[in-house]
Amino acid sequence: MAEKLIDIAFSGFWGFVGVSLLLSGFMALTLTFILKMWSRFMRMIMVRKHGWPPQYLDADGDWKPIIKMTKEEIIESFREK
Repeated sequence: MAEKLIDIAFSGFWGFVGVSLLLSGFMALTLTFILKMWSRFMRMIMVRKHGWPPQYLDADGDWKPIIKMTKEEIIESFREK
């Protein structure tokens, strides 16, 4: 099989281009798969270590809304009722 690919790759310019595209595509897909698996593994380790969800996410994993308050509202929230 490898000998056939080498024969095709060095038989002409377009054969070389075709084999180069196939090999680079295969390497890109392989590298993408490895990196995604690594990121999932690291996420699993972090969730296992720190728990789920982190403070800045809600239970679904969405970002918590940032509550914007004016200065007066902040002062009012600390006053006794």
